[in-house]
This record gives sequence, C-alpha cells and structure tokens, in this order.
Amino acid sequence: MALPLIRVHWLNDSRAFRLLFLLEQLKLDYEIVSHRRDKNFRAPEELKKIHPLGRAPLVELEDRTSGKKKVLAESGYIFQYILTHFDTDGILNNNDPNTAEKVQYYLHYVEGSLQPPLMLEFILSMAKKVSGPFPISYLVGMVTGRISSKYSAGELKNQMAYVESEIAKNQGFLVGGKLSAADILISYPLMSVFDLGLAHKKDYPNISNLLDTLSTLDSYSSAKRKAESLGSNY
Repeated sequence: MALPLIRVHWLNDSRAFRLLFLLEQLKLDYEIVSHRRDKNFRAPEELKKIHPLGRAPLVELEDRTSGKKKVLAESGYIFQYILTHFDTDGILNNNDPNTAEKVQYYLHYVEGSLQPPLMLEFILSMAKKVSGPFPISYLVGMVTGRISSKYSAGELKNQMAYVESEIAKNQGFLVGGKLSAADILISYPLMSVFDLGLAHKKDYPNISNLLDTLSTLDSYSSAKRKAESLGSNY
C-alpha cells in the first residue's frame, strides 16, 4: 500500500527543523509548504486554514488515490504518528516494548516538561531587552529577574541535569544506547539552551556530545540545508 503524500507546513524560526530531521532519517519523501512570520513574529493567518490553532509545524497527509486529507498537529504527536505508520523499515522503531515505551515517554517529556521553563526563560530574556524609561525598565528587570530566579531558571537547570544523567546511563543517547526519535525531538530545545546562554556546554558534557553526534548525521545535514534554504539558521 502506497504511503500518503506527506506535506510539511513550515514556519521560519520555529521548532519545525526537528520534523525535517526525522523525515530525512526515515528516508521519507515529503513536500514543504513554507510560511513566514509577520512583523510581530507571529505565524501568518493562512496557517489557520490548515489547522484552527494556526501553529507550526503541521503535517498534512493526502491519500494518493482518494485525495482525502488528514492534518497532524503538535510535535510529539506528529513524531508518534510518523513512527507508528511510516517507519516501515524499523529505522527508529524498537522491537523491545520497554525501550519503545521509553521513547514514547520522551516524546511527551520534551514538550511537557523541558520546553515550558525554556520558553519562559526566553520570554523573560526578551522582556528584559525592551527599552523603556526609568523606573519602568528597572521594574521590568526586577520582576523578570525574580520570576527567573524563583522558578524558570532553577527548573530548567533541574531538567538539564535530568537529561544529562539519562544520556550518561544510555551510552550517549536518551534510550537504549542508540539513536531514537527522542534524540531528534529533544535536540532543538537542548541546542536552544546553549545558544541562548542559559547553560554552558562544559557543564553538560553528555548533552554536548549527543548534539555533536547528531550534527554529524547525513539526515541532520540534509535537514539543515533545507531549513537554511527556507530562511532559517540551525
């Protein structure tokens, strides 16, 4: 049975890179529909025609015979669906049910536990850069600093320590000592933590080594070339 047409709705400067990385690793054919953020860094309204929330990435699956379409949203669910239905050669799927279950756990962990404090730290850092007259600028800095110190910075540090220890226990990867979809999904937030200066690679050698390993893969390089051709840098 022929696989459906896979259409990726791409948004520049988003977490969509991981989806290209996954599809390249699985050697799946797909199309990219590129969307651009507006002047306020928001996703364009046209994405709401694909999915009501208007977020990206989105995957549109089109039956090659009937033309019937299905839209997948939320990165963790998209990864889970693609692994279940399209990893026919077992490239990333694992026959060990315990190992496979662990991979599924991380597909939820990345978006549910790691991403929130990272996103909050990013928003707080942006708020600190907003210029304004004294004492407004001082008050903004004081409030954002307290939120960071009381919650998001400490929580992000906790999450990073957890990931660091998990990689140490699994021979350089998150699960089972080999590459899985969990490594691909978690790669972007981990890179972001370092790129934003929220942590230093020297303090997390296992995470740093994992990211170095991923960057040597042909699938990563291919995804990076496509992302850069669409106006995003990774």
